[in-house]
Amino acid sequence: MTLDEHRKMGRILQDIRNKLIAASVEVDQEYGKTKGLGMKLERAAKRIDRVRSQLDDRLFKEYPELETEDGCRYYY
Repeated sequence: MTLDEHRKMGRILQDIRNKLIAASVEVDQEYGKTKGLGMKLERAAKRIDRVRSQLDDRLFKEYPELETEDGCRYYY
């Protein structure tokens, strides 16, 4: 992936993650935590986090010259 593609993917994944977390809170408020519905959304967000982490690792392998501080902004 190009740096621009990494940047775009990072924004997309962060947006999806944030929406999943917001949805989990809303579902828990509406139906209660005992139903476990919000927890399922949180698990999906954690899977997104794992993909973000793996892509972050790939970014630094593909672009070793990238400064750590700059590179960390792509997926986090």
